[in-house]
Amino acid sequence: MKKFLSILGGIFLLIVVVAVVFIGIGVYQGNKLDKSSKAYVEANIRPIVSTWSKDELVKRASPQLLEIINKYPDQLDQLFKKLSKLGALQSLGEPKGQSLVAYTNSTGKVVSAAYTETAKFDNGNADISIRLIQVDGQWQFLLFNVNSPLMLQ
Repeated sequence: MKKFLSILGGIFLLIVVVAVVFIGIGVYQGNKLDKSSKAYVEANIRPIVSTWSKDELVKRASPQLLEIINKYPDQLDQLFKKLSKLGALQSLGEPKGQSLVAYTNSTGKVVSAAYTETAKFDNGNADISIRLIQVDGQWQFLLFNVNSPLMLQ
């Protein structure tokens, strides 16, 4: 009985050690992804919102977002025309959010990130919601949404 309990204890210890290693790897990878996704947002939001350039968004769009844009190109034009009413960019807040790694049966590993950022423009404030996805190791926009009281007018 003592030998059985010793073996069982050894197996349990091995499981705990393996779990700790996987958690450590996950935390390390997560921090790395958080830093790179945040840096991407910081570097790539300004070119879009400073001049309300739909071309700058399209350059950074994921295949999924491009599919929607190409399906409804007039809507993108209308959106950016309306967004331009906010005026010139005065300041951007710090992006808040994080990355996420998900595993699915249909797509396998999917690395994404979600951020929100506040911005001040000449004619009002806006909250910007961004979703990113990694495609071949590169971050790209999956979603770009701007909320502002000015948009209700």
